[in-house]
Amino acid sequence: MGMSRRGPYRIPPTSALIAFESAARHGNFSRAARELRTSQSAISRHIASLERQLATRLFDRSRTGVSLTDAGTRYRDAVAIGLGAIHAGAAEVAELSTAEQVELVIACSDEISHLFLMPRYDAVQKALGDRVRVRVLTYQHNIQYLPPSPVADVLLTWDPATAAPDDRKVVFREEVSLLCSPGYAAVHAETLNLPTTAWSKLTLLDIARPNEGWASWNDYFDAKGHPSPEPRVAGFDNYTYVLEAAVAGQGIALGWSHFIERYMDLGALIALNDEAIKTDNCLYAVATEKGRQRPLARKCLAFFERCI
Repeated sequence: MGMSRRGPYRIPPTSALIAFESAARHGNFSRAARELRTSQSAISRHIASLERQLATRLFDRSRTGVSLTDAGTRYRDAVAIGLGAIHAGAAEVAELSTAEQVELVIACSDEISHLFLMPRYDAVQKALGDRVRVRVLTYQHNIQYLPPSPVADVLLTWDPATAAPDDRKVVFREEVSLLCSPGYAAVHAETLNLPTTAWSKLTLLDIARPNEGWASWNDYFDAKGHPSPEPRVAGFDNYTYVLEAAVAGQGIALGWSHFIERYMDLGALIALNDEAIKTDNCLYAVATEKGRQRPLARKCLAFFERCI
């Protein structure tokens, strides 16, 4: 049977493409036959039919086995992408058809939820579709304190742990600037115009608990110069409280790009330096073990990868 000529695509039979993909992946017709529960001769016929239709050899055959030709390698990559897309599309349709509405759970810290995710919640919902209910699951202090149910599909975290490259996407790279209220900047203008080594009389606002990998004041002063003696530090349990304390004029806060825009747009906080410090830290969107089985979670990762 030749390739279908209906519509804009000329595509070989699906059975032949599946046989070719399996044989190419295993590098062996017999193993492909076992995987597909058919005979080696059936695999050989499918491959021979493909080679006639494409007018090129896909495999080099020898007494020791088979190996892909250059053309076969290129065709394998294209077929694998195509079959993968069809499989993912079918799985997504099946997932959406199983109920009136399905749920996708995104887990993150309180700070990430309040300052980053919720301002983009409508965009996430739109990207995933009306039949998906997006649920946000927050944890305090550390990701290990996630509630046991529901199991999250996607994590927003600074620590991708051992997630494979295909299971994580960089949302953005960390950029840190200094923030305070306009009133605090006016009162302490003389000191703020001095090098950071002379900032001992200022108050630094910080998270009192260990954070998940964000840059710290020590990181900032390593780059700019440490005050001596050390300034007073006011500690808070949550980064949102740090920003609210800065709005109230209680000191200077470290400001993370993409977390502070709302405060800046309202004029409640102003930046004290024109150039943010860039680090190697990243916020990641990571598919969980559950999420790796769901096309919707993959779709969610793709959204976060391009949302900034």
